[in-house]
Amino acid sequence: MYFILKNNIFLEPEIGFRQPENFSHNLSFLSGRMITTPIDNSLVFTTNAKAGDAMVDFQDSSFPVMSKRFLEIIQAAGVNNLQTFPLIIKSEEDCTVWDNYFVVNVLGMIACADLSKSTYHEIMPGFCLFDELAIYAEKAEDTLLFRLQEDPTTIIMHRSVGRYIKSQDPDKTLVGWSVAKILQ
Repeated sequence: MYFILKNNIFLEPEIGFRQPENFSHNLSFLSGRMITTPIDNSLVFTTNAKAGDAMVDFQDSSFPVMSKRFLEIIQAAGVNNLQTFPLIIKSEEDCTVWDNYFVVNVLGMIACADLSKSTYHEIMPGFCLFDELAIYAEKAEDTLLFRLQEDPTTIIMHRSVGRYIKSQDPDKTLVGWSVAKILQ
């Protein structure tokens, strides 16, 4: 069984991350392919957060961000198709620095949407935005984490990974992540 890995919509959107203006447009974190463009130093994103604010452990965007703790947990769950880049997040408010983050490239894209059972809008041929997603789970072949080919912005996670995350976070201290149901 699979779920969509997504941002927790119940969090207040007051705190956000912004990539640097000079961030290379050659870096695609939505293609499911290995990034070969050299990145010499840690990436620096900015935030409107300040010391003492609760920082998220996961933020899905064009450049998915994971805390070191969240990343280590999903890797311990068996996810091994990630390309990671160290990330420093710096406060624009008080110059606080968080250096235990990564920009994460999910490697692998699988075409498994069941369009006959999904509710969606076709943006262009082969690319959809889903209101309700149904998949052919057997096409995913038990892959633990991957991008959906029909909507590369969608990260799909195997149920076992979600269960492992919850088992490693019994006090629910990981912030920012949630799952959405998929019809299967």
